[in-house]
Amino acid sequence: MTNNLEPIFSVSEFVEYINLAIGRRKVVVEGEVSSFHVNQGKWIFFDLKDDESKISCFMLAYSLDVACEDGMKVRVTGSPRVHGKSGKFSIFVDRIELHGEGALRRAFELTKKKLAAEGLFAPERKRSLPAFPEKIGLIASKESAAYTDFMRILNQRWPGVQISLIHVHVQGDEAVRDIVSAFEWFNVNVGFADVIALIRGGGSLEDLQAFNSEPVARALFSSCIPVVCGVGHERDETLADYVADVRAATPTHAASLVVPDQREVLSHIRVAASTLYSSVSNTLEWHDHTVTRAVGSLTHIFQKTEYAVQNVIRDLSDAIRQAEAKMKEDTRRIADQATFLAVQMEHFFSGAESSVLAAKRNLENMNPLTVLKRGYSIVRSTSGGIVKRLADIHSGDSLSVAVSDGSFSVTVSSQQKQGRLLR
Repeated sequence: MTNNLEPIFSVSEFVEYINLAIGRRKVVVEGEVSSFHVNQGKWIFFDLKDDESKISCFMLAYSLDVACEDGMKVRVTGSPRVHGKSGKFSIFVDRIELHGEGALRRAFELTKKKLAAEGLFAPERKRSLPAFPEKIGLIASKESAAYTDFMRILNQRWPGVQISLIHVHVQGDEAVRDIVSAFEWFNVNVGFADVIALIRGGGSLEDLQAFNSEPVARALFSSCIPVVCGVGHERDETLADYVADVRAATPTHAASLVVPDQREVLSHIRVAASTLYSSVSNTLEWHDHTVTRAVGSLTHIFQKTEYAVQNVIRDLSDAIRQAEAKMKEDTRRIADQATFLAVQMEHFFSGAESSVLAAKRNLENMNPLTVLKRGYSIVRSTSGGIVKRLADIHSGDSLSVAVSDGSFSVTVSSQQKQGRLLR
């Protein structure tokens, strides 16, 4: 007979009841991983066991931030639950934390191999540090001895440099998130740092686990600013060391890498100044010697040039005097020739004038008009020709007779030959 005070559940209601009862709190269970596999790249299934018992675990693939495989000892944080359809009891895991030296070492090797294959450790991608940084980004725990030692060495070597500190947890659950966020902040605010120093003191492999995590390694790889990693002691080795542009053995070594030693710089400056002074002095001395020799050579050249110029001037003066004398002689000779030519032309024109007058007289004497004035006449036939013989005319011809003051016409009525008049 059923007690009416006890609730009666359906199977589904009872599964829901159990899940509400046990799923409200987080549990941490430690054990060894077995049957670890990833389904479709989205879901992870594995068992957690010890010497006597085993429990199933399930988690989303994106929540896994450590390398994991069978045989590793881990601590899982999650919520217990009963699966409705299968009735299987399991833990819905939020986070896996490696536990034990062996598991941490194995995870380190697996992650290292994976990141190396992707090129995160490639030497060719590593950047040089600025020689004289003005601003330093520091990712560290401000409460740690590492921070104190870093600042002490920094102020001793290069006081006055600007520090932008982002305080982070360097171990524990919050360490990975803090460190990744710090790098994201510097990537957004690139003007706050010329170089970034990531530091932490020494510790066990478990203490340094945050610096072996894949998210922190990828945060260093994605940094826009060169990174110096000084984590642990010299013997310690982390994945952050491999990814960083420069690895420092310790936090104090990191301080000595990011800034120069002002004493060494001043010493170098003094040596350089002395060397420069000697070089300049030697150069000036050499140039002085060269200038002295050049001046001597120029003086000799000027003297030779002056002598040559004087000779040229003397030769030019002689040439000018000779030219003046020749010009005077040529002028005199030209004047004599001009006088002689004038006399010859006068004689020529005088003789020409006499010749012209004689020719004029001859022309006047030969002028028919002049002859006509002496009583002669000119007879022309009808054709215009001058009658010179009796044979040029015939009876009945009309003739034109020109006399000194005019002309008249006549008709031939008879001819006379040999003193006889022919009719």
